[in-house]
Amino acid sequence: MIYTIEGVYRHKPAVDQYVENLCKELKLFKNLEIDIIFKNKLEGDCHGLCVDGDIIEIEISRTYENKPLPWGEQMCTLAHEMVHAKQFMRGEYPSEREAKEREYHLFGKCFPWNMVK
Repeated sequence: MIYTIEGVYRHKPAVDQYVENLCKELKLFKNLEIDIIFKNKLEGDCHGLCVDGDIIEIEISRTYENKPLPWGEQMCTLAHEMVHAKQFMRGEYPSEREAKEREYHLFGKCFPWNMVK
């Protein structure tokens, strides 16, 4: 699994480890490439977006309704979008229900809390 993380975001080493932990938890081990991009604002004012393709692109918004999106919410959104990446990788129909049900649990389980002060 190859991934890149771009854009402005806090706790870079912890977020990098978080993505690795999410990949392990979601069993994303195949020849998969993911680009994760933190952006100031996404179209439609959504929190996140996952687009399937040769390289899966995940976009995470840093704002919502013209206000900063709390960092923890950005991390939950990242977990949510990684569930969609798993669905795309396995050829499953993208399920908002599964992604929504798993996002907070994945954040709590996979985030390396010991790396954030």
